[in-house]
Amino acid sequence: MSTEHQQARILIVEDEVVVALDLKMQLQDMGYTVIGIADSGERALALAREWQPDLTLMDVRLKGAMDGVQAAAVMRQELNAPVIYLTSFSDPETVRRAAKTGPYGYLTKPFEIKELGAAIEVALYKSLMEQRLRESERWFTSTLRCVQDGVVITESDARVRFMNAAAEALTGWPMEEARGRPIGDLLHFSGATDQQTSAEHALHEGRVIGVEHARRLIARDGHEVAVDESAAPVDDARGHRLDAAVVLRDATERLRHEDRLRASEQRFRSAFDHAPLGMALVALDGNFIQVNDALCRLLNGDANRLKGCSHGELTHQEDVEHERDRLHELLIGGVTVVQFEKRYLPLGGGLPVSTLVSVSLLREGDDTVCYLYQVHDLTAQRKAAEQLAEITQQRMKAQLAEAENRAKNEFLSRMSHELRTPLNAVLGFAQLMKIKGIGENSSAAAYTEHILQAGQHLLMLVDDVLDLQRASAGANNLHVSRVSIEASVRQTQEFLSPLAGQYGVRMECEVEPGLHVLADDVRLRQVLLNVGSNAIKYNKPGGSLKCRTDLSIPGRVRLHVDDTGIGIAPEAMERLFRPFDRLGKERSPIPGTGLGLVIARSLMEQMGGSFNITSRLGEGTSVCLELPAA
Repeated sequence: MSTEHQQARILIVEDEVVVALDLKMQLQDMGYTVIGIADSGERALALAREWQPDLTLMDVRLKGAMDGVQAAAVMRQELNAPVIYLTSFSDPETVRRAAKTGPYGYLTKPFEIKELGAAIEVALYKSLMEQRLRESERWFTSTLRCVQDGVVITESDARVRFMNAAAEALTGWPMEEARGRPIGDLLHFSGATDQQTSAEHALHEGRVIGVEHARRLIARDGHEVAVDESAAPVDDARGHRLDAAVVLRDATERLRHEDRLRASEQRFRSAFDHAPLGMALVALDGNFIQVNDALCRLLNGDANRLKGCSHGELTHQEDVEHERDRLHELLIGGVTVVQFEKRYLPLGGGLPVSTLVSVSLLREGDDTVCYLYQVHDLTAQRKAAEQLAEITQQRMKAQLAEAENRAKNEFLSRMSHELRTPLNAVLGFAQLMKIKGIGENSSAAAYTEHILQAGQHLLMLVDDVLDLQRASAGANNLHVSRVSIEASVRQTQEFLSPLAGQYGVRMECEVEPGLHVLADDVRLRQVLLNVGSNAIKYNKPGGSLKCRTDLSIPGRVRLHVDDTGIGIAPEAMERLFRPFDRLGKERSPIPGTGLGLVIARSLMEQMGGSFNITSRLGEGTSVCLELPAA
C-alpha cells in the first residue's frame, strides 16, 4: 500500500456480516482505517454523510428498499465519494446500472485480496487526482470571477462553456442561459461586417486574435457598450483544439479618459497659441519644437522659420552662459521654475529685445520631454520706467522750484511786513501834517502832497505783492464744486465695464441718490477709476465690485468701494502707499505701476477728504473715500 494512502478511511457496505467482518480485518491488516460497516443503503448513506469516507466498498444487493447502486448514486451526487463495487452479480443489467454511477472499480466475488488492494490503490489515486483537478478548476473559476475583464470560454464547437460575472454584465446574458449557446448569440457588434466571432477565428485558424479596440458590443437588452476584444485558442499537450477564450474589457472609462485628455490637450494648445505672452516648447538640445503667435511677433518671424532655428542662435551672446546655468539648476531638480532676464536677437536683425523669461520642464512620467518657455516683453516696461524716471526728475525739479518759490514768498511776506510798518508811519505823519496845516505855503503843501502820493503808491505796490504771494501758495489747478456722487460712480462704472467683463467681475451700485460732495469732478473720477480698476484686476473670476455710501458722520459723505478679490496681507499694508511698490505683484500678468493709490490719496487730501483701506487676505478689500457733504 502506498504511504500516501495509509490513513485512507474506508466504508464497507455488505449485508453478509461474516463477509463484512472478514473484509474489515483484511483491510486493517493492509493498513487502512475502516470507519464502519453498513448492511443497508440507508445506513450506508448515514455513515457516509457523518464520516465522509475516502472510499466506499459497495455490495449491490443490500437489506432494505435501497440497493447498492442507488446508494452509490446518491453518494456520488451529494458527497462526490468514490465507490468500488464488490458483488457476485455481473449480469449486463446490473453492470449497466452500476456504470451510470461512475464507479472507480467493479470486482466480482470471489476475488483475490491482492486484486482488491490494487483496485483500492488505483481508486484512491484517481480520487486524489480528480479532487486536485476540481480544486484547480474551482481556483481557476474563482479567479475568472474576480477579474474585472469579461471572460467567455467556449467548447471546440464555439458554444459557450463558461463566462464570468464581468462578461455577464457586459453581454446581459446569465451564464446558466448562455451555456451551450453559440457564442455568436452573445457577441453582436455594431457595424461588424465579419459574420464570424473572434472565438470562431481563434478556433478555426489556431492563432491568437489581437485586441480590437473600442468595438461597440450590443448587449442583450439592446444598449451598446464599448469594449476591447481579444481571443485565443486553447490546445492540449498533443495539439488537439480544446476550446477558446474570449476576453472583453470595458473601454468606457478609457475612452472617457481619452476624451478628457484630448479636451485638456486642446485647452492647452488654445491657451498656448493665444496667450498674450510669448511661449515656446524647446527641446533639450535647444531646438524650437513649437512657438506661439506672440513669440513670432516678438522675434519678427513666423512659426516655420523659428522651428528651423536653434534657441541659442537667437540669444544675445552675453546672456548665453547665465541662461545655461539657470537651465542646469532646473534640470538637477533644485527648483521647478527658473526666471531670468535675457535679450533675444530678432530674425532679420534689429535691436535686441529685453525680456523676462520663465522656464519649466514638461515631463511624461519620470522622463523630461522639453522646456516650456514663457517670454514677457520688457520693452514697454523699460520705456515706462524711463518715462517714469523722467517724470520723477521733473517732479524733483518742480519740488525744488516750489521750495524756491516758497522761500521767495516767505521773503516777500517778511519784506512786505517790514515795509508796511515804517510806511504806515510816514503816511500817518504826512496826513497829520496836512490836517494841521503845517507848511501852508505853497512849497510845503506841495511837498506834503508828494509824500502822501508816494506813500500811497508804495502801499499799493506792497499789497499787490502780498496778493501775488497768496495766489502762488494756493495754486493747485483744483476746481472744487458741488458734485453728484451717484453720477460720478455711474460714469466710472460705465467706463470700467469693458475691463470688468474681461475679468468676469460683476459691478453693483448702492449709492443713495441725491448726495452731493465738495470736490473737483475730474479729480474725483480719477480717484474712482484708480480704485475701481484695482478692485477689478485683483478680483476673482465671478467676483463682485460694490459701491455704497455711508452718512454716519454729520457733514461728511463716505463712499465705500468693496471687492471680493485676493485681499492684502497684513504685513504688506504698511507698504501700501510707497511709490512703485506693487506688494509682490511686480511680475504678475496684471498691469500696473504702483502709483495709483499714492496719487489717489494725494488728490483726496487736496480736495479736503481722506483715503483709507482695510483688507483681509483671501476675502477682499474695502476702500473708504470721505469728502465734505455739499
